[in-house]
Amino acid sequence: MGTDGNWPRRKLKCASQAEILRSHQRDDDFVKYLRDKLSEVSANLGVHRTSLAQLIRSDVPYKLLYFAFTSGMGNQTLGEEYTGIVQANLEQRRVPTLTVRVLAAILECLGERMLLKLLRQLQAYVNHPRSELTPAATTFLNTLLSKLRTMIPIVVLFHKGLFYIYGRYYSLGKRVAGLDYTKVYGPRPMDTVSWGLRLLGVATLIQCLLRIWQSGAVQDTAAVNIPSVKCSGHNCQLCLEATATTATLCGHLFCWNCLSEWLRVKPYCPFCREYVPPSRIVHVMNL
Repeated sequence: MGTDGNWPRRKLKCASQAEILRSHQRDDDFVKYLRDKLSEVSANLGVHRTSLAQLIRSDVPYKLLYFAFTSGMGNQTLGEEYTGIVQANLEQRRVPTLTVRVLAAILECLGERMLLKLLRQLQAYVNHPRSELTPAATTFLNTLLSKLRTMIPIVVLFHKGLFYIYGRYYSLGKRVAGLDYTKVYGPRPMDTVSWGLRLLGVATLIQCLLRIWQSGAVQDTAAVNIPSVKCSGHNCQLCLEATATTATLCGHLFCWNCLSEWLRVKPYCPFCREYVPPSRIVHVMNL
């Protein structure tokens, strides 16, 4: 895959949802294999409870390393080679530049995480004891930032539903970068598979609407407790409001509502990205 070459002036065939999903699943399997092997090595070397250990348990460095040796060097990933698809800008009918590929990789790996972290830091600044904001402004900003943090996972899920339906732009990061996929060789999946994914997309959009309704109901019934935010040392690391009563296997504390809602979308710790099955979260009794 060249970095700036053009294809002939013909209409490119957009890769189907099934091919793109299968490609990313194969890439994710390889990334998880790398992570597991290096985690075993770190455990044998006695690396425990350090920032290095948390980095090793996260998928992000492995995804970025995998990108550097595949898309970053103008090559297909293992999943793309397996399914016969290539990264492309369908409108311009050309291979995306290195800048576009780097931007898409960073946004896909870190975009949602960095945005949520930024909102947490803003909320912590708003609730800081030395903040000069008025009580009315503090309440307003807490409500706004809490709603934004609730809506971000819903927006990501909504975009996934659109992908299931239309088959364009696998992630929000790829949509922002304008990076899509085209089919270049190999058999195409049956139409029944695409229709099944479209039905899944409709169900996903309905799920988003239900979550928006549920989050609105929670906001209407729950008041923001500013004193507890400023004084408590065991607040939820997601909403920064409720008392943390639930722990993950990696030891991070959250409130039950935030953690359960998060794990419904992504089965890993919001703080360190370690895999957390929803059935293994622990209710802490003695905080």
